[in-house]
Amino acid sequence: MKRNLMPLLGVAFVAAVVATGIFYGLLIPRLRGSASADNPRTAVLAVHALDRGAVLRQEDVKVVDFDQKALPPNAIPAPEQAVGLTLLEPVSPNQPITSSHVARRGAAGGPSLAIPAGRRAVSIHPIDSSGVVAMIRSGSRVDIQVLDTRGAQQLRRMLEDVEVLSVTGNEPGNGRPVITLLVSPNDADRLSLADATLQLRLVLRNPNDRSVEGAKSVAPAALLNAAAAVHP
Repeated sequence: MKRNLMPLLGVAFVAAVVATGIFYGLLIPRLRGSASADNPRTAVLAVHALDRGAVLRQEDVKVVDFDQKALPPNAIPAPEQAVGLTLLEPVSPNQPITSSHVARRGAAGGPSLAIPAGRRAVSIHPIDSSGVVAMIRSGSRVDIQVLDTRGAQQLRRMLEDVEVLSVTGNEPGNGRPVITLLVSPNDADRLSLADATLQLRLVLRNPNDRSVEGAKSVAPAALLNAAAAVHP
């Protein structure tokens, strides 16, 4: 009799093992998913647009709950971990701020950490470009024109596809805006001299248009003698 029960006990044991495996395979993932939904992770988001080089303040950031699956990689979880850090690139409103957006805490340099190696930040005072300047933001790309009004007037395209680092309001005294650009060391010298001795204008370009045509000069006489341009 006992020998007849042994096969039945073996079958019952195997069935119990299989049932337990199915139970854990189906139920545990659901429990984990429920726990993830019930215990969301947090991430710091920008309250408004922030320029590269900005030092994060308490009023610049907010905290939002994220499902763990939707949490951005390397997201900063708490405001106290973000406040005081320097942005290395522009951030849009409601964009999560990650560790790749900021310089490490304690790094020397402050806002200058946003200047890439091998580049220089130089400020200029463009004239008669108030409409364009109002459209320029950190990360915009511009062409720079130099106007020489001494003697025979001449306009020269000096630089193309230059990245804007920051834009500030009109400077007291002359009422002109201050635009800070990222350029090579050689171009920083040229721009500094042009800003001090000539007149500079900015031409805003589509950030996706990276084409460069090269320097070009135009004089008033050439405008009168040139054939009419055909617009596309």
